[in-house]
Order: sequence, then structure tokens, then C-alpha cells
Amino acid sequence: MTVELATIHDIKKIKKYDSHIPSNRLGECIDNNLVYVLHDEEHGNAIVGILRYSLFWQSIPFLDRLYIEEEYRGKGYGTLMMGHWENAMRRMRYQYGMLSTQEDETAKFFYENLGYKKIGAFLPPEQSADELIYLKTL
Repeated sequence: MTVELATIHDIKKIKKYDSHIPSNRLGECIDNNLVYVLHDEEHGNAIVGILRYSLFWQSIPFLDRLYIEEEYRGKGYGTLMMGHWENAMRRMRYQYGMLSTQEDETAKFFYENLGYKKIGAFLPPEQSADELIYLKTL
């Protein structure tokens, strides 16, 4: 498994995992090196996971989307992608990483195990559970 920056050629596969933003905005994110892909070299270099981030207040990396195909979950690939992203953010001299997840999702335990600390929450319109905000010193 390898983690690499996405290219515009990956957009169709990424869109399958990330329908939260319009295709043109996703393309901008790819062009600006804000999207990583997880490749399974043993299966034709297929993309089996994605990570997309943005900058909160234009100064703090904020994880917008982490998705690993179901059959690849629980095997350390999410941790691999997060480690790759955090290391890249350190190399760019960022001091913190942020993310959010819904209170009723098990992802919160994954992020807490990686050292992210809950710093707040809010209830977005049309969402039934609080959105938890996490921060980690890189």
C-alpha cells in the first residue's frame, strides 16, 4: 500500500468516495495538493482510500474527508494515511491538525487513539448528532 498525492486523473475514483463537494471544487483541491489517495499495488494499483483536507482559518490543516473501502478497514490503512498526512503537515511547518466527526460515529475513537483531543462541538442544521471538533499538536 502506498499513499500519494492525487492527480486529476484520479478524480472519477475519488468522486466515488467523496461526493460531499462538487466535481469542480474537488478538481481544485487535487490541483492544490489537498487530496491523497491510498493505492493497493497488489490489485492493479487501485485506489482504495482517500484523504482530503483544507485549511481552517487559512492556517490550520483540517481533515475534511477520510474514506477507506470497507474491505480494507481495520487493517491499519487509515492510520497509515493519517500518519502520512500529519508528517506532510509537519514538513510544511504546521503546528496543529484539526478534524471533526459526528458524536454518534465510531470514527471518534479512531481519532482519539491517534492523539486527537476533543475541543468543542456544535449541532449543524439537519444533523441529528453533535459534530465534535478535534485538535492535535503535530
